[in-house]
Amino acid sequence: MGKRFDEAANKEAQIEARAFKNALQSAADNDSKKTPPGIMARFLNYPEKFLFGASSSSYQYEGGLDTKNKNGKYTNANAQFYHENTLPLAGKAIDFWNRYASDIKDMKQELGINSFRISIAWDRICPAMGEYDTLALTQYATIMRVLKKYTIEPIVVLHHYTIPTWFQDIGGFEKIENIHHFVEYAKKVYEYLHKDVTYWSTFNAIEGYAFKGYQQGDGPPGIKNNMYLTQKVMAHMLEAHVQIYQAIKGKTNGMYTLYKTVNPSIPLPQIGLQKNVVMLDPYHNVYFPTKVASGITSVIGEGAQNKGFFDFFKSGQFRIFTPKPVTLYNKLAPQSIDWIGLNVYSNMHMLRTKPQKETDPNYMTTNLNYRNYPAGIYRGIKLIYDRLAKHNNIPIIITENGIATDDDKVRKQFFRRILYIIRKLIEKGYPIIGYTPWASHDNYEWPTKEQPEALTSRRYGFFFVDFTDSGLPRRLKRGAHYYRDFIEEFFKKSIIFNIDSTKE
Repeated sequence: MGKRFDEAANKEAQIEARAFKNALQSAADNDSKKTPPGIMARFLNYPEKFLFGASSSSYQYEGGLDTKNKNGKYTNANAQFYHENTLPLAGKAIDFWNRYASDIKDMKQELGINSFRISIAWDRICPAMGEYDTLALTQYATIMRVLKKYTIEPIVVLHHYTIPTWFQDIGGFEKIENIHHFVEYAKKVYEYLHKDVTYWSTFNAIEGYAFKGYQQGDGPPGIKNNMYLTQKVMAHMLEAHVQIYQAIKGKTNGMYTLYKTVNPSIPLPQIGLQKNVVMLDPYHNVYFPTKVASGITSVIGEGAQNKGFFDFFKSGQFRIFTPKPVTLYNKLAPQSIDWIGLNVYSNMHMLRTKPQKETDPNYMTTNLNYRNYPAGIYRGIKLIYDRLAKHNNIPIIITENGIATDDDKVRKQFFRRILYIIRKLIEKGYPIIGYTPWASHDNYEWPTKEQPEALTSRRYGFFFVDFTDSGLPRRLKRGAHYYRDFIEEFFKKSIIFNIDSTKE
């Protein structure tokens, strides 16, 4: 596998090859003392409990989330933002809200997964402040039951980059006094879904949401280059996570404890959240002073993404200088996380302060921001483990990873490499309990002014969706067959990642 990288002609490709080999070698050489007690025993003895699945998100999948309120504004803040910036809205998306039954059946029968990461649309549940749509909550409960019917474990995400417009209008997560609105929404969702859901994620990547909206200006509220607000939003989202965790699992009056007295068979909730990891590396083919400057930028950028998050769950202290300080403390934070999700796609090469677009066809994908970079899985797991998982003794789920490509051969090769690295990491004791790559289906991808086409330009799905046909027909891609066949063999033979990485 690594040899193919070595055959690339240019210097960048050779550097990439060495990095990839080093990642595999490091995974193979590490000792196994990292494993929290019982985790590997559980999955060696019960491999069917490994969460092999796929991912989705409400606004990108469901459709019907571009409704307007009585004042003529869209109830979804992303829809309002995209409308104001002449970017495409999701519209029908893939119409999952109406087609969930057949989609779930296909995911089980054609792809063979046993888990599905699915998010709840806060604006659908609560289109106006204090108002809850019980019909929508009931339908989400039905979707969970259908997943369970097909022995697919739901991983429910409460926030995947979107908020109601009314929440944005009062300042959103910029104001700590607004947090209680999100906590109450989370409690309402738990009330309706708790019988069928074990795994909960409060947030899909707080840094992804905050950087989009307050640093890059690609999402609501569309603010650019405001690191103070970016960090403040992240801190408040982390505080919301702890409050939700304690509301559900608090030892004295937590919702789980109260519900369990009535129904002892309900699952013990496992509440975590997801972390985006984007490795920033200095660009190589430059003079030494520029490379040094690029390296410094990479270190600063890594700190801006990660430091507050990891510190908060290790010590309860979020403290970042922007240079204006952003501080928050909650002593319960280290005890308020049951698992950590890793979202990882690519690294970025930095030239001073600017990320460089990939130009080598061997590494380009149809997502302009992400390279074809399987080695990122190793680097992401190592970072998450060293900075958090080993300190809190918690397992890791790889909650997003994938490749945007129209080439079935590239997709197959990508997942073959990814699964090989995951195998090595698990064998050496990293507490990985699931892999739910993005995405089950081609879908609406978040538009930007640089890449406005949202439906056809970045196809991550295992299932192809024909957006030119109003019926939105689906079919399993040939490039997904390797992943499907791997899952089938994994469960059938009851072995951990017994694959031959040297064969296509």
